[in-house]
Amino acid sequence: MNRAPPHIRRRTWGTRRVLALSLVLLAALWFGTLEYRDLFAPDEGRYAEIPREMVASGDWVTPRLNDLKYFEKPALQYWVTAAAYRFLGESEWTARLWPATTGFLGLLAVLITGGALFGRRAGIVAGLLLASMFAYPIFAGVLTLDMGLAFFATAALFCFLLSQQSRIAESERRRWMLAAWAAMGLAVLSKGLIGAVLPALALVIYVAVQRDASPLRRLWLLPGLALFLLVAAPWFAAVQMRNPEFFGFFFIHEHFARFALPDHNRPGGWYYYIPVLLVAALPWTPLALGALRAAWKRPLGSAHLIHVDRALLIWCATVFVFFSLSRSKLPAYILPILPALALLAARHLGGSGGMRMKTALAAPLAAGAALCVLALYWLVTRGGAPAGHYAPWILAAGSAMMLGAALARQLAARSRPLIALCAAAVSTCLACQLLLVGAQSFAGSYSSEALVDAAQARIGKFDATVPFYSVQMYDQTLPLHVHRFVTLVDYQGELALGIAAEPNKVLPDLERFRSVWRASGHAYAIMPVQRYEAELPLGLPMCLLARDRTAVIVARAGRACLAPGAGER
Repeated sequence: MNRAPPHIRRRTWGTRRVLALSLVLLAALWFGTLEYRDLFAPDEGRYAEIPREMVASGDWVTPRLNDLKYFEKPALQYWVTAAAYRFLGESEWTARLWPATTGFLGLLAVLITGGALFGRRAGIVAGLLLASMFAYPIFAGVLTLDMGLAFFATAALFCFLLSQQSRIAESERRRWMLAAWAAMGLAVLSKGLIGAVLPALALVIYVAVQRDASPLRRLWLLPGLALFLLVAAPWFAAVQMRNPEFFGFFFIHEHFARFALPDHNRPGGWYYYIPVLLVAALPWTPLALGALRAAWKRPLGSAHLIHVDRALLIWCATVFVFFSLSRSKLPAYILPILPALALLAARHLGGSGGMRMKTALAAPLAAGAALCVLALYWLVTRGGAPAGHYAPWILAAGSAMMLGAALARQLAARSRPLIALCAAAVSTCLACQLLLVGAQSFAGSYSSEALVDAAQARIGKFDATVPFYSVQMYDQTLPLHVHRFVTLVDYQGELALGIAAEPNKVLPDLERFRSVWRASGHAYAIMPVQRYEAELPLGLPMCLLARDRTAVIVARAGRACLAPGAGER
């Protein structure tokens, strides 16, 4: 029996310990900072409030926002977050737990898939690259539905690729394909039909480009489709039975109209995702671009029934082109590209411990330096503004990246490429967490928490039996902080469907509000600063409780107007 020399065994054992420590550090960074930033409007406030209302009402079928029907997205993430609230309590940490968890599971999925398809080393490298691509850890710490979709959609892709290995038994192939169908069902429950459209479209394009229809014969179509419907269909059926208006709004308005029409105020030209993707893949963008070029030329391996590299490349291109054609664009939409891109980049990097690794590690060094320059510029030009307060966090993030990259280059020069990549990945992930936590500098513009705290510092907690009006605005974070619904005044926005279904829950115009407000013995209201200043000359009786740059909270009579510093305005 041949055994490696003792110094090789020691080095291998040392590398394993560093890898294990790196995984622990990544997990600590990933989950340890979720609490240290207010929930920002609109998305974080919205996706934290809907589960809160599920727990409060006990209705886990019909999503509601501010006690109005809200059918823009499916319910999977709402359910998981509501369960987290029930068992772990309501907090920023539990609100963000699901995107953080699916993001971290995505890292493990890349590691496992890369190891099975290309070898253990490639899987480890891919996981480290993905953990430190700017957009991935940052969006894992932001409460949206996009990370859940990205995880389940790429899980469907990975399970399909694992089913196409040539040396596995037919029973194992069937299990992987059924797992792919189940993941696709969960992707649909995460964010709608896009969870099935993207995998199906990518497969069709692969078959057409490769002129190879054989994958279609290995889909286990009938049992797979049955499993997909078993996972995805019950909630759609239940919510439609309770709410006849659901189908038209969810499928027509939220899918086809959102894709084809510019009505959602999320514009962008055909080139929108070019700079987004270049930034999203930092600091590994140069490596990723080289990997995309190399993927097409790489020959078909004997271990696979399909050309895995081209399948990954086609997946990236499909997601990129699909959302580029859409009339509704947001940066997070391209998250499903990054896990596949990390696998291709790991393949391109290979087992190199020499020049290619050193060249790749120059990128995080340069990205860190760029962040430091940006921070210094903002310190000089925007000192008193929120951007100026954010600048030290950017400086700390850039410094962490530069130190980690410098250490990594030293390790790569000593032929320790995996440990070098660990140093670069952990330091870059740390930089991303610093950027996230430091975003609290902008909380005054994106969260009502400070405004609510200022009002309650003056009068104590808001009386839950007293009406609370939201005039010509709806701050998505407000119901979370006042722990109640607000009555909308002269406002619809994305709540138009719910308002149309239950118009008695709102006040349609300012005249009605003024009449109700004057007749009230005690009430609260939040309104834009401009509206408040417009109402003062009209003599509307208001006690100013708190004010920031964009909004005010006022009261009508009651103990609020007797508090020190409060008075009729």
